[in-house]
Amino acid sequence: MLLEKIPLGKTLEIFVDREDYRYRLVSKVEDTNEKRVCVTAISSRSGKYFSFLPTDRVRVLYRDQETMWEWDNVTAGIAMLDKTPVHYFMIADKGKSFNRRNAYRVSVLEEVTLNYYSLPEEKEKHADKPLLPEDIDEMGEEKKEWIKEALTPHEVKGMVKDVSETGVGVYSDEEFAINDSIFFEIPCPYGNLAVQALVVRKTKNNSSSKRFENYYGCVLLQSDRKLIRYIFDLQREMLKKQKG
Repeated sequence: MLLEKIPLGKTLEIFVDREDYRYRLVSKVEDTNEKRVCVTAISSRSGKYFSFLPTDRVRVLYRDQETMWEWDNVTAGIAMLDKTPVHYFMIADKGKSFNRRNAYRVSVLEEVTLNYYSLPEEKEKHADKPLLPEDIDEMGEEKKEWIKEALTPHEVKGMVKDVSETGVGVYSDEEFAINDSIFFEIPCPYGNLAVQALVVRKTKNNSSSKRFENYYGCVLLQSDRKLIRYIFDLQREMLKKQKG
């Protein structure tokens, strides 16, 4: 697919492999040509822009109706477009259709502890720890207790139903809302693999035989890079069983 044919305002997924982790970022297309695409500058909750490192392996994914397109090993950075900060991605080829095997989910069915942070008196749940105020030493005991509560992660029981390179399904009795984010570890032969996930879909389990009340479909925001190896191992086992 030609990069310049991506309509402005469309969503791009950006995957960053950095040391032992993979990060998933999302942003909207602001400008594009045959060699470069610019997206709305990606920032954290604190307002700090995401910084790409020279050692990062960066790939860009675009979903065009039923087809997924991928540009691998792109060069990323931040620049100004019409006096507005944007992140840009320079490509070296025309891209290729995305291997759907990477989006194929495999069954896990492992019990886990789901964790999240939530500010007192607020409903939103976050995978990232809140930032400490700079003047914490000058605060009263009541305010310090509030901060301590905000920095203590909540723990609830859950189960990982299935996982792919880009998403994970979890069960839990906890009530999560769309756009809540959580963090947990997936047990596997390579150790406990840390992930962060964003809730994008929620379904009630109405059957009395179900152990948990809710099912949540999530996209992975951050994951251990060994998770991909584990997924491929499970896929190979499934293929062996089918052939056998």
